[in-house]
Amino acid sequence: MSQTAIFSVGIGVFALTVWGSVMAGGIWLGRIAEPDDARSPQRPATGERDPDDISGAPDLN
Repeated sequence: MSQTAIFSVGIGVFALTVWGSVMAGGIWLGRIAEPDDARSPQRPATGERDPDDISGAPDLN
């Protein structure tokens, strides 16, 4: 096998490793941030809540 072919395979493996790490990290961070997301299906918005009620609002201080 020539050095060019080995180098090309190495670049491909490296690219897949980096891509896989980025994708896995994005999924992991997405799962961490999901409970904090107001649009998350785990925390459905209800129209029955009083808009002036701040009991469920995040603390900005």
